[in-house]
Amino acid sequence: MDPTGIIVNYHLAYTKEVLVEVPGINSKKDAGRLVGKKAIFKDPKGNKYIGFVSGLHGRTGTLKIKFKKPLPSTSLAKPINIAE
Repeated sequence: MDPTGIIVNYHLAYTKEVLVEVPGINSKKDAGRLVGKKAIFKDPKGNKYIGFVSGLHGRTGTLKIKFKKPLPSTSLAKPINIAE
């Protein structure tokens, strides 16, 4: 089963980057195994945004995900799939 995270923040200057928290992942060690994996966000209109986990943010297992296209501002607090 692919982990599903919640978009918690996005970078104001670089809108192609978002921060995602995945429930059940609370450490750098657990989150480190997801670095390099593909991330897919689907908006209500049916558009698909594809990105990848580029690294970690902080010590609590928050992931930094970079997308090819900027996400809409309505994506905050929405679920995102991370392909294993």
